[in-house]
Amino acid sequence: MSGPFQLTPLAETRPGMVLSDVVLDGRGNVLLAQGVVLTESMLASLGRHGIDVLPILQAAPAPVPVDPAAIQARLDHVFRMHDRDDLGDWGTGILRRYVEDYRLQRGEDA
Repeated sequence: MSGPFQLTPLAETRPGMVLSDVVLDGRGNVLLAQGVVLTESMLASLGRHGIDVLPILQAAPAPVPVDPAAIQARLDHVFRMHDRDDLGDWGTGILRRYVEDYRLQRGEDA
């Protein structure tokens, strides 16, 4: 199955929902393909074929907005024992940079 899904009872399934996997009948015949957007007529037909639950694709959670000032403040606290200008502690400086890049969602080219 692709992506996060939830097995949803047919009675709770609504038109517009998307299948995360193929739907097969009792004989193994494909009734609906993966990725199909369900309609009312499809849902009625599935009931006639004895389908009780459907694998419904769950929507991806909304991305959390990045607040650079809050991230920098948090990193300043976490790395409070490290002086940014101390070239002798290069390992901690590299670690901070990696964490900062990750938190600020910067790519490898940053």
